[in-house]
Amino acid sequence: MAARILALVGDCYGARGGIARYNQDLFEALAEGGTEIVILPRLGDAAGLALPQGVVQKSAIFSRLGFSLAAFGAAWRHRPIDVVFCGHVFMAPLAFAIARLLGARYWLQAHGTDVWKDRRAMARRMIERADLVSVVSRETRRILLAWVDLPPERARVLPDTVQDVFTPGQPPEGLRERLQLGRGPILLTVGRLAASERYKGHEAVFSVLGALRENHPDLVHVVAGDGDDRQRLEAAAAVLAPAGAVRFLGYVPDAELPDLYRQADLYVMPSTEEGFGIVYLEAAACGLRVVGGKGGGTADAIPDRVGVIVDPADRAALAAAILGELGKGRADPAAVEPYRRRHFAAAARALLARLLTQPRRIRSGI
Repeated sequence: MAARILALVGDCYGARGGIARYNQDLFEALAEGGTEIVILPRLGDAAGLALPQGVVQKSAIFSRLGFSLAAFGAAWRHRPIDVVFCGHVFMAPLAFAIARLLGARYWLQAHGTDVWKDRRAMARRMIERADLVSVVSRETRRILLAWVDLPPERARVLPDTVQDVFTPGQPPEGLRERLQLGRGPILLTVGRLAASERYKGHEAVFSVLGALRENHPDLVHVVAGDGDDRQRLEAAAAVLAPAGAVRFLGYVPDAELPDLYRQADLYVMPSTEEGFGIVYLEAAACGLRVVGGKGGGTADAIPDRVGVIVDPADRAALAAAILGELGKGRADPAAVEPYRRRHFAAAARALLARLLTQPRRIRSGI
């Protein structure tokens, strides 16, 4: 169904991270159905990038006032707007105001901690006024509906998708030597090393590496990613883990991630507050078994056939889970088939079609 969407997001094309990738996957899926999308991000530079047909991304504006003015300007220039998409509850008052001005439908996206922890009265009102709230996991939906007065049919689960480049295969010749990984086995964690995301469980893994090396003397934990918490994590690894047991790679380009997954023996990220965890899917799609943490939407991202979920506070259980999964060999990548792009795209377009056929709850303020 043809439509025009104004998307107000934190980041999208030209930005890093799981939410940026989710937004890209979502907008590409909708654009394939003939929808026109005007994206206004706070971060990310799309200059020089080939965007999907029908998708336009404006220059990023981090300033709250500047972003708000630009959003109203873009909405007016590109009218008629059928849907105002809001990628973060922080921007929901702005998205709702524009939707009300133009008589457009108001679609709010939630990922996890953005709505788990923000219990302000304003956030609640903005969620309750949405025509559609899409969430990435059943747990996020459950938490959301427990504290806002939102009809359950207006809260829909649209989980992350795994891109087609993530498949089993042989890593390039010499990759292990180039990264100085030794004989292994290799435990892998991929993600931003941000102080705001310490729930990912890096230190829990560091603390059990000594016990794991009693069974696997050359085991190494490879940490891919960068951020403002890297220096602290490197110091923690020096204290908690045996010398040489942790290898920090820094930022790894997206194009190199599939081979890094293929080189590893097990993906380990005992996160307790993951909204979903697309990296679990990427790892499993490349044939890696995974160990995740209890809490958040992790359970939706780890099919039973590819891994286990453990409480990272129980160090003995974490070590046992890692040893147990290492002993099971490679994962069956077919387990992530329901999360492949064609299924995600069909579900995304169905959500939009359903939204567009609903009576307009917001009347134009013009």
